[in-house]
Amino acid sequence: MPYAVCEKVTNYSQKKYKMNVRKLIVLLLLIFASISAEAIEKIKLTGPQLVERIGGYEVIAGTSNQGKYNYMVVVYSNGTRELYWNDGIKSGTDKGTHRIEGDQICVTWQNSFEGKEQCFDVFKVGESKYESLSNDEFTFTYYKIR
Repeated sequence: MPYAVCEKVTNYSQKKYKMNVRKLIVLLLLIFASISAEAIEKIKLTGPQLVERIGGYEVIAGTSNQGKYNYMVVVYSNGTRELYWNDGIKSGTDKGTHRIEGDQICVTWQNSFEGKEQCFDVFKVGESKYESLSNDEFTFTYYKIR
């Protein structure tokens, strides 16, 4: 076999090998991602766990359902909280209160949600990631950042 033909075959084989390795890496990443997603267990926090989590104060940041707005909340153990939000067009602030009722956190804002109290189940879904549900409907995803 002439040298040029051998070189073309070798180059073709190396390219095919690299392409197969890339496909294998992508496949392994997809498998790992699906296993990781399944391995993350939602853990519903109890009332005492909610009280402990706030301990002093906490700062959470996240997005509302369907990503309509981003927010940050500073939550104090004395039952008060401050909200800072942005929907991409406008931004604002609000102040409110919270209380633990059973295994839910109940929040009342001065302006948001028409000033009506809303109670949420809180689930831990990662190291510092949480989801809140109201009436069994997904409402917020957020991260505890302090």
